[in-house]
Amino acid sequence: MGVSHAATGIFAGAMVGFWLGPQPEHMMVCAAVGAGAALLPDLDEPRSRVGRSLGAVTELVSGHLRDVSRQVYRRTATAVELRKPQDGGHRHLTHTIPACLMFGVVAVVLSLLPLGAALLVLSMSALGLGTAALKLKKDWGTLKQRRKAVVVVSVLLAMYVYWGAGAAPPAWLLGLTVFVGALTHVLGDWLTKSGVPLAWPFVVHGKRWWMFRSPVAFRTDDASPVEAGIRVASLVGIPVVMLLGTPMPIPT
Repeated sequence: MGVSHAATGIFAGAMVGFWLGPQPEHMMVCAAVGAGAALLPDLDEPRSRVGRSLGAVTELVSGHLRDVSRQVYRRTATAVELRKPQDGGHRHLTHTIPACLMFGVVAVVLSLLPLGAALLVLSMSALGLGTAALKLKKDWGTLKQRRKAVVVVSVLLAMYVYWGAGAAPPAWLLGLTVFVGALTHVLGDWLTKSGVPLAWPFVVHGKRWWMFRSPVAFRTDDASPVEAGIRVASLVGIPVVMLLGTPMPIPT
């Protein structure tokens, strides 16, 4: 589910920032970016949260991306697969490792443009943290209050990236965070019964779109105890790693 993807993206991004960030503050930025990046593979579905995140704009992008995924499926599927062809839209092209790499490359290019890094941080953090906030208890305020808090945090992070004198995360770090966040989504879907085409574009058992599934695949829904455990473990795991680990000395 989207909330679980966002939670695992927060953990993955925080780990990238903690281990590789030139400055300690980069951990917070990467955690927020990772949360949004972990939702990007679902851009192949206009009805997904990321597909509806910016209204008509993302719905249009999502629709085109789904069409591209279907075309790539038809052109690359093997003869064995075409005997009983799939739709080829959701959970196909954007749920591959090359697609995750492409998301990361786009993030690097965007980060090198004027205002690009700030816009990337703003959009990814608003999308990811906004999704994660959906599951917070009422003790953290109403949903409207939580959304306002997410907007404030996202804007502050974007301002830090734009105006922080030499403090902004380097483009390679933001790109790596987006790649890792997207890959976290793909691996999360690998844990489910639907599976993902991890080996694409290579052929496995006569199929280029062979769906790999975890040996302990589980069903997903809002009441799933496994998903709840994943969300809690992702958030609790951050301070645990910080206490036990030592950041790598990366030159600025």
